[in-house]
Amino acid sequence: MSKKGQSMRGLRGKVVKINRGGPESFEGTLVKVSSDYMVVRNKEGFIYVNESHVKSITEAGHSHREKGPKQKLIHANDFHGVLKSLRLKRVQINQGGPEKLEGVLVSVTHNRLIIILKNNEIVRVFIHHVKTISVHVHGHNNENHENNNQSKDNQSKDNKSNDNKSKDNKSNGNQSGARNSNSRGNQSRGTQAQGNRSAKKTAK
Repeated sequence: MSKKGQSMRGLRGKVVKINRGGPESFEGTLVKVSSDYMVVRNKEGFIYVNESHVKSITEAGHSHREKGPKQKLIHANDFHGVLKSLRLKRVQINQGGPEKLEGVLVSVTHNRLIIILKNNEIVRVFIHHVKTISVHVHGHNNENHENNNQSKDNQSKDNKSNDNKSKDNKSNGNQSGARNSNSRGNQSRGTQAQGNRSAKKTAK
């Protein structure tokens, strides 16, 4: 472990700020310090930080329970081992800026990695330029989208069911009306028949 890593051991379990500003500045709980990398957890999940790109680290407060997605912490001897463990997973390289990439990590060699982006673009990145890497965690938005779709489908089904019930009620109403009309017609005919019989008896 480097001298920088040894000096950071005392900050494990505490909320820290990595770097003072810029796209690679972020806060989270320092959960692990290894040979050449550290792990910070925030609401986005675990962020694996290449120690060589850490310019400063500042204690920002006491540890608190993050409400981020559930992830399994990677235990590797070095940063290269972390990259290997994330092969074939959807990852985010760097926190922001023009060097931020999101895609599937398909290959890791001794000095570079290959990522396939959403548009199927193949990008080769030299490992010493990788400042941070994390598992892509925006899948919960897709879940919400799926839930919304399911809700819309259920509403559509309910509407169809109500429409069918309305049609059935109309049909039943029409049938009832037809029956009542027939019944009234029969009663009217019966009344006419009785009148005719009474008239005949009177004539006799």
